[in-house]
Amino acid sequence: MQTETSESMLAEEFDGRLPRRSRGPFARIIGLLGRVELGDLSDVDRERIMRDLFHEGYRFGRFARRFAALMTMSVLIAVMGLLADSTAVVIGAMLVAPLMSPVLGASAALVLGQPQQFFRQLVVLAAGTVGAIGLAAATSFVFPGSMDPLPSEILARTSPNLLDLGIALAAGAAGAYAQIRRAAADAITGVAVAVALVPPLAVIGICLEIREFGLATGAFFLFLANVAGIIMSAALTFLVCGLVSHSRLRLGSGYIVGGLRWASLAVVVMILPLHITRATVLPPTDPTEDVEHWLQEFIEEAGGSGTEMVTVSVERVASELAVDVLVTESAYMPPAEDLAERLATELDEPVAVTVQVVEVETEKARASGD
Repeated sequence: MQTETSESMLAEEFDGRLPRRSRGPFARIIGLLGRVELGDLSDVDRERIMRDLFHEGYRFGRFARRFAALMTMSVLIAVMGLLADSTAVVIGAMLVAPLMSPVLGASAALVLGQPQQFFRQLVVLAAGTVGAIGLAAATSFVFPGSMDPLPSEILARTSPNLLDLGIALAAGAAGAYAQIRRAAADAITGVAVAVALVPPLAVIGICLEIREFGLATGAFFLFLANVAGIIMSAALTFLVCGLVSHSRLRLGSGYIVGGLRWASLAVVVMILPLHITRATVLPPTDPTEDVEHWLQEFIEEAGGSGTEMVTVSVERVASELAVDVLVTESAYMPPAEDLAERLATELDEPVAVTVQVVEVETEKARASGD
């Protein structure tokens, strides 16, 4: 009798609008999970997890105040760490950030077949996102000083790549597992550092304030890739670890399959802009060390033994590598054209070389004191 009542309550929760049949790979996964024993979660464990992720009634007010306070502190720390080009301070901002909570909540709502709860979590996430960007822009405006060149901590979050999406997928699975298993709760700290949701938002605000809209777009894609990856992998982890009971799997399979399809579509759609924003599987390496090596070797082979390199500057401009070389004067200095051809051959990409030669003067003096 109790089972029939439970089944009817679940049916009412889905408003009787359940699809009779779902097809596709996700439907097969749900069907398989509905026939096997999922984890060892009890109803008490499921209730605890849902209570931690979903904040209803009077509990939402307390959650909103705590969320706003932590977001404010996290954004302020992130902006100051980015402007100071301090990795340690930026990591501190990641540890304070509460943005992982609504993202994991959205994942849980997907697999529990609760569309209203899913959109409620997205509203919290959107409010935190907009507030973080606005606060970051205002904070950047208040702090005086020039950002030319831009700190490396900012630039590192403006060119997302497929590796960032892979990190988000792994971090989402780890975050969901830590939410389910109390013994692994300490892993949430590592997940927050790995996926870094707030620093990209701070970068967006800073770049908008200094009118670097292209860099702001890159940071925004990084944030979206993180959110999409976390939601997708966390949802699958929640399913595999048994957050959804057998009865809910049977009654709500249509909604669960639909949610997973939308989450997977978001991940697939993110792959294209990652490629458009100069994304690769691994981020590009700094070729300065290789340029210095080939430059020194070229000078020695050309007979310019008296020539010494003072500075070598390497920068990617458009589709070529711009190399500025400052050397001391010698009896013979190889032509810049020959040097550019040699570097282009060795590096296998277009190279533009500018060579400046400085004269070295030697003065000697002797004085005797009376």
